Amino acid sequence: MSLIGRHGVLLVSRLERTQGVIATILKQDEQLILSRVVADGSAALACVFRDRPDLILIDMDLPDLMGLSALQLIMDHSPIPVIILSTLTSEGSAQTIQAMRFGAVDYFHKEMLVSGLEGEGVVTYFLERCKLAVQNGVKGVYPATTHPDGYMDSLQPGAPLINGALLQRRMDIEMHLRHAITKKEFNLVYQPVVDISTSCVVGMECLLRWDNVDVGFVPPSEFISIAEESGLIHEIGEWVLREACRQNRKWQLAGLPPMFVAVNLSRKQFNDCRLSGIIAAILQETGLEPNYLEIEITESLSVDARLAADTLGKLKELGLRIAMDDFGTGYSSLGYLRDLPVDKIKIDQSFIKGLQHGQVNAIIVSTMLAMANQLNLSVVAEGVETEEELQVLREYGCRFVQGYYFSKPVEVRHIEEMLYQLA
Repeated sequence: MSLIGRHGVLLVSRLERTQGVIATILKQDEQLILSRVVADGSAALACVFRDRPDLILIDMDLPDLMGLSALQLIMDHSPIPVIILSTLTSEGSAQTIQAMRFGAVDYFHKEMLVSGLEGEGVVTYFLERCKLAVQNGVKGVYPATTHPDGYMDSLQPGAPLINGALLQRRMDIEMHLRHAITKKEFNLVYQPVVDISTSCVVGMECLLRWDNVDVGFVPPSEFISIAEESGLIHEIGEWVLREACRQNRKWQLAGLPPMFVAVNLSRKQFNDCRLSGIIAAILQETGLEPNYLEIEITESLSVDARLAADTLGKLKELGLRIAMDDFGTGYSSLGYLRDLPVDKIKIDQSFIKGLQHGQVNAIIVSTMLAMANQLNLSVVAEGVETEEELQVLREYGCRFVQGYYFSKPVEVRHIEEMLYQLA
């Protein structure tokens, strides 16, 4: 029943609460129209042939696995994008994984939807997932995955390739991540930036860590992408900025040597028009002077140089310093140095490893240092682990380094002790 810019949605559920929640949410989007609500697969299939909806939502709380039966019936007769509404229980998770194997293109936690009615974040995320399902069709929202050893889950013919273990972990991470701040599960660790001419610490890069009692320690490489997709990255990023500034000011008040703290920005944070206002408010709240906060961006954030320059310009007006992280790993590094108000480049650790043995790396690093000197940019060499690497960098005129040679990222309680040792 696709009309211009509008998509019909069929809901398969017997629960009045689920029906009410879905109806309330879909009313908030003009593109998604709740066309009909039915209670079983046969009725759903009849509606598919009669109304031709663009998307089906199936509640996994239907008794006797009727939700899975409804999905399989629809996929056998008229494949159409289906999103599973699951519960965060072992049974609900198992049914969701099986549903993805039958042909569902996506899933969503019902608990998240109910709680999401209190705020716009979850609702917006759900509506975006619905539209993405319609756009992508039965080919699915998530790509096929395989086990590390190359084994791929056996599936029915024509079904999407889904690794049950990976999907289960993603579901768990997505649910628990939503409560990580309120449960105080996040933690910042800090890695020093050292001036090798004096062996003094001049700054700290803060790194986010998450340890949850149910899913265990989750590395940033795993949960940051989920936080970005779900929209949680704004709340998490603001927490990181506030905590880093608060901690740095606390060190200053304790009499430790003044130094900057560096915070990485994600793409969605960088593209948030509220960013400069949020940072200004945090600086005022914590009492930290702007010159002691450094914002790290990567080349991947700066696809549109004009928009990036505007955003960075507003941050520079606050008095912050801007560093380009992982410098040299992309294809637009030199162009960004020309177009963006950057104060510092951080040479990626891939160029530092084996520096004393790799002729190509040595040429690249020495060239970067010479160029930065001509452009009046500071340089930090990342990933320094050996005395040999440090010596080569010293010979090339690199002044600031960061890496395991001096310290791995450490907890706050070890910072003061470490500062005195490196002083």
